[in-house]
Amino acid sequence: MKVPLKWLKQYVDLNLPIAEVANRLTMSGNEAHLVYSNAGKWDKVYIGQINAVLPHPNADRLHLITVDVGKSQETIVCGAPNLTVGDKIAFAALGAELFDTHTGKNIKLTPAKIRGVVSAGMACSEAELGISQSHEGILILPVDAPIGNPLAEYFGDVVMDIEVTPNRPDCLSIIGIAREVAALTGAALHLPEANYPETDAPMSEKLQVEISDPTLCPRYCASLVTGIKIGPSPEWMQESLKGCGMRPINNIVDITNFVMLEYGQPLHSFDYQFIHGKKIIVRPAKAGERLQTLDGNLRDLTPDMLVIADQDRPVALAGVMGGSNSEVTDNTTSILLEAASFKASSIHYTARSLMLNSEASMRFERGIRPGLTIPALKRATQLMVELGGGQAARGFAEAYPGKQTDKPVTVTTGTFDRILGKEYACTKIVEILTSLGCECSASGDEVTAFPPYWRGDIKRPVDLVEEVARIDGLDKIPTTLLRCEIPHQSPNLQVAAKTRLSQAMVALGFQETVSYSLVGMSSLTKLN
Repeated sequence: MKVPLKWLKQYVDLNLPIAEVANRLTMSGNEAHLVYSNAGKWDKVYIGQINAVLPHPNADRLHLITVDVGKSQETIVCGAPNLTVGDKIAFAALGAELFDTHTGKNIKLTPAKIRGVVSAGMACSEAELGISQSHEGILILPVDAPIGNPLAEYFGDVVMDIEVTPNRPDCLSIIGIAREVAALTGAALHLPEANYPETDAPMSEKLQVEISDPTLCPRYCASLVTGIKIGPSPEWMQESLKGCGMRPINNIVDITNFVMLEYGQPLHSFDYQFIHGKKIIVRPAKAGERLQTLDGNLRDLTPDMLVIADQDRPVALAGVMGGSNSEVTDNTTSILLEAASFKASSIHYTARSLMLNSEASMRFERGIRPGLTIPALKRATQLMVELGGGQAARGFAEAYPGKQTDKPVTVTTGTFDRILGKEYACTKIVEILTSLGCECSASGDEVTAFPPYWRGDIKRPVDLVEEVARIDGLDKIPTTLLRCEIPHQSPNLQVAAKTRLSQAMVALGFQETVSYSLVGMSSLTKLN
């Protein structure tokens, strides 16, 4: 999970160096094994302002530009068509390393005489900075860009690449990591509020939702936004997606990807006009059904695969990929937005069977909690209203046949001492668990915690022990001797004999290799 620092700071107050934040995340179980800047090699690239544009004395298509870079004014030769006095630009001083669009390699900028005039630097395009492939003109920066500052500080961003464990799908999101950082540092958490105007038409009149098997799909929610105008997403959203390694496409696709990265809840957009019967049915595929997915491939479906269907046919592979028969295009004006919870093993089977892994399936197959659907759906609906110029129908269409009551987990202070060899007071246990989003109560030496709706991995007392230990600091657990009897081990004579035989053969000079089975047992039996 790539986490841009600028995006993370929108949700949590960070006053620590990024290296310290990465270290604390690593020590608490989310390994930040790579911290880098997506600014690239922008050493000696500064923010400058064009103060003068004069014609080149020896070339009609070239100009002499005077650039204010704070401590000095430099004159460079430039042939870009978009030169305007007062514009802020990216100025590369001599020695800067830039991308050469002709050779496709990085080069170091050296003094050059261009048609008889020495150029003391270079005004950079997006391509030369490695931002994009655009090199038709130089990059024009916002008017508030501070003259003389390094471009990397203003335009770049530090990105943490976090290796999330399979039991923590909530951390496959910016907000999930922000919650972890807040708990580890005591910093304040700031979550976005999703408020937007709604039309008088209730969503219940626009769509009906039916779930055939609650074990495969506990919850399905949908909203409707009409009057949408498809276009590019704003620059701030595109930069957030690029920082996470995603390519911006248009405002609707970008919003669903943005909220998936923000909350960890995958979403999908349908063109509402192509939903037959204005009904969504979540069901297993029928034998012989086929679906052309958004990648253009025609897929043969089996009853082991869960699909999203309308009244007549499948329109998406649940939790994996949408179908081209309901695809959002430049002509789409009404968006049906889906947020659902699916059985992890079902999505895993479909994605592996069709060799169709996606960012959505990767999250679903780790187990997305049903409680995430509405917060993410409201947030995406809000953004579509704001950035797509649409109007949202009132409320949501929803089916929630698999609703279960979250069970509290109770742990005693003695359990901490027995497992960790360290005593924790009830107040400290409650403080840490509350910082992680649990609702806690204490009585005597017992603490009872209700896990937050985004955590599906807290089910047993030992899970609470682990949460407290990793947030308080695993390095604080003391080294102590065992206080109880070691459990009795029943010897396995066959394993012991095999081990002794292996050791004897190695001692006689044999070499032992352990190889993987490249074929299954059924194939081997055919060879007798």
